[in-house]
Order: sequence, then C-alpha cells, then structure tokens
Amino acid sequence: MQKLNRPRAVIFEKNCRKNIKRAVNKANSIGASFRPHFKTHQSHVIGQWFADEGVSGITVSSPQMAGYYSKYGWDNITIAFPFYRQQMGDINQLSEDCTLRLFVQNPDDIQYLGSSLRHPAELMIEIDAGYNRSGIPIQKNNRINDLIRSIKTTPNVSFKGFYIHDGGTYHVHGIEAVRRTVERDLEAFNQLRERYPDVAYGLGDTPSCSLLDNLSPATELSPGNLIFYDLMQIEIGSCSYDDLGMLVQVPVVQEKPGENQCIIHGGAVHFSKERLNINGGDCYGQPVLVSENGSIQKIDGSSVIALSQEHGTVSGLKVLKSAYKKDQLNDLWICPVHSCLTANLFEEYTTPDGATIEKRVLS
Repeated sequence: MQKLNRPRAVIFEKNCRKNIKRAVNKANSIGASFRPHFKTHQSHVIGQWFADEGVSGITVSSPQMAGYYSKYGWDNITIAFPFYRQQMGDINQLSEDCTLRLFVQNPDDIQYLGSSLRHPAELMIEIDAGYNRSGIPIQKNNRINDLIRSIKTTPNVSFKGFYIHDGGTYHVHGIEAVRRTVERDLEAFNQLRERYPDVAYGLGDTPSCSLLDNLSPATELSPGNLIFYDLMQIEIGSCSYDDLGMLVQVPVVQEKPGENQCIIHGGAVHFSKERLNINGGDCYGQPVLVSENGSIQKIDGSSVIALSQEHGTVSGLKVLKSAYKKDQLNDLWICPVHSCLTANLFEEYTTPDGATIEKRVLS
C-alpha cells in the first residue's frame, strides 16, 4: 500500500453494520422504535446501512443536516435542537419533502410556527431531568402543561411527545453508574406518562442504549455515537475495541528515542481537543493495532499525550515499535477520544483499502 501522506478517517464497515444491527435488535426487544442520530457519521452512504436494517426515521441537529439527508430520500426527520426563529426559512423548505419534528420551549415560538409554517410539523418538548443543558426542567409542570395546551390549540402543529438526552452518562464508568444516571430520565418519563400516556418518549444517549436492557417507558431510542464508538465509550464500558467503526490513521513524522516519543501529523484539526484523564494524565487518543482480519487491539503503554493544531505527541515509542514489529514507524492507528467531533473534521472517509466514502463536510 502507498505510504500515508496525510491523516485519514478510516471506516470499518463490518463493525458499523454490527453496531447498527445490535441497536435495532435492542430497540425491537424493548418495544421501542429506533430513530438514530445521524450527526456522528454525517454520510448518506453510512445512512444507507441503517436503511438496510429497516430504519426509516432519523434524528439530526440542524436544518442544514436535515437538508443533506433529505436529498438522499430520508423524509421523517427529528431536528434535535431547540427551535429558533432564524431557522424558519430552512424549515419551510424542508417541510415540502419531509415530515419534521421540532423541539419547542415557549408558547410564543409555537404561535410563530403556527402562523409561519407552510406545511404541518410535529413538535416535541425536550425535558431536562437533571443534566442542566437545554430543555424544560421536569419540575416545571405548569410550563410543560402550558406548552402542550398551546400546541393543541395552534394550527399547523401537533404534539408528538417528549425527548431527553442525558449527557451525564458520558461522565460515569460502568453499567451500574449509567443505570443510576438514567434513572432520573426514566422517572421523569414516568411522571409525564401519568398525564400523557399516548405520546412518544425519546431517549438519546449512547451509553444507556448500549448497556441497559430495561429503558421503559422510553418508546424511541436516538443514540448517534454507537455507529462508530470511541475511546470515551470504551472507558465508560459501552463497547470494546473490536466494536470501533472509525479509526484515524496518521503519518509518523519524527521519532524521538531520547524521550520515548514520536510526533504524528495529527492535531486538533483532526481529532479536536477532546481529552480524557487516564491514569492521572491527559489522553487525546489511544494508539491501537489493526490485524489483517480487522481485529483492533489497544497498545498498552502508549497514548496521544499532546496536540497542537497539526502536530500530535505520542508516548511509548518503544512499545509502538514492538507492537508494529518495525524498526521505523511510518504511520499509526489512533482511536479518537470522541468520534463525533473527529468525524466532523474530515471531508471524507476512506475504507482500509483506500476507497472513498462520501460524507457531509462540517456542521
């Protein structure tokens, strides 16, 4: 194979399809629908792998992203981001070809949508059960009830249900810690279901959808990261290295034997600045070994320990050479900390043998 001349994001289709199938089976087993978040991969080619498993409704994070997928036949799309009025033109254009779900937070926006939409849209209320990002706090019963009353009396809109994304599950380790975090979300859904039993209850984080078998009363699962997984998910316990659907392959540009390090062409513009604290030090990515059959193995004693814009510093030069069985390293495989951000930074994907997989460029 020709020597690598720049970083590339490499997709392992077999693992991606395995991850999709497992998620679809999970949703089916608990009687929920699977509406995956497509912000992670941002590729119509990879989107087709979901369609091959019977997925018909998807989740995105912007009207522009929805427009990209609409061009490739997706026509049932949730925009999982708080609606704001500057989006109206894009939403009206999209609604000509799609059934859209939008997140609303106040009655004024509901009235605005009712008078501005050219085609009907479904509205969902995002609930904050304790993560403290966006959404209506579950304790605000009157505010939630007022929103639903407003939706039900406004033309061109209908009430579809509730949605929770709990980013708290990304900051814990192990199945029991994930379970304890998600308990607040499921309890919030249970409280709402007493008043609104016949609407959708969507849950959107990867750790809970990967690890937990009982997510009742959730009726929809919308994880995104599980198509690729990453080092963060491995540290949480959501997956193993052999589940990884994307790695970054980078050229080695300098060996520093005295420091037991090497410099790679792979910096913040390729990985982002996401990092984990592992064994008391910052880790910006994990070097791995990829076998001929596609098996992925962690290389203990090595880590991406620093990033600038284009440069990366990797520790453990000796163990890397031993693992790769080479006197001189030409390139390395790196598992990124957060695959969603890493994927967003590449203009295209490749397969291990060098074929191109088209994707949307940047959010």
